[in-house]
Amino acid sequence: MRAPISVVIPTLNAEASLTGCLTALMEGLEAGLIRELIISDGGSTDMTLTLAEAWGAEIVSGPASRGGQLRRGCAKAQSDWLLVLHADTRLAPGWTGPVTAHLQGQKAGWCQLQ
Repeated sequence: MRAPISVVIPTLNAEASLTGCLTALMEGLEAGLIRELIISDGGSTDMTLTLAEAWGAEIVSGPASRGGQLRRGCAKAQSDWLLVLHADTRLAPGWTGPVTAHLQGQKAGWCQLQ
C-alpha cells in the first residue's frame, strides 16, 4: 500500500524557514504517511530550491502567485490526500496520530495554527 499523503509547499525565498517545516514532516515519513513532497516555487533567488532538492522534493516552478503555486503543486500530486503547508509552518510533535485517525474517517480536514 502506498503512503496516502502528498505534501505541497508553495515557496518564494523560503530558505530560512523551510528546514524547520521539513524536519517536522519526518515523523510522517517514519509513520508511512507521506508519499511525496512537492515544492511549488515562485522564482526563489535564495537557496530554497537547493535545499528542497537536498530533501528529495519534487519541484514545480512558475510565476509567484500563491493560488497558482498551489494549483501547480496540487496538480502534480499523486496521492489520495493533500497536506498543504506554508514553508514557515511546523507541525507539532505527535501530529501523525490525529492525522492517521482522521484519514480513517475519509473527510477533508484542517488544522488550527498556533
